[in-house]
Amino acid sequence: MNEIIAEREIIAVSSKGEKKIVHLVLGKPYQVNDVSWACSVQVEGLHKDLRDIVGCDSWQALSLALSFIRQLLGYCLEDGCKIFGKEDGDEISLSDLFPQ
Repeated sequence: MNEIIAEREIIAVSSKGEKKIVHLVLGKPYQVNDVSWACSVQVEGLHKDLRDIVGCDSWQALSLALSFIRQLLGYCLEDGCKIFGKEDGDEISLSDLFPQ
């Protein structure tokens, strides 16, 4: 991963009660070539070896990367997972992590 620009740890608890620490990481967008940029993402604890997200410019790459992380967490929630901001904290929603 290139330079990290944002990160956050959450707790994910599966529908079976399995608890995982999930480390969300967003890398600084970087230019791939004359027509595309990319942004590294990690969702450690739920997914391994995610590919960098590519867009036509740094803004789009960053926006798509955030949307991708939101989508992965959304799939987790659809499978019955619950997410928490910290070990003893309250349950949080996608809108808490990604305000509109």
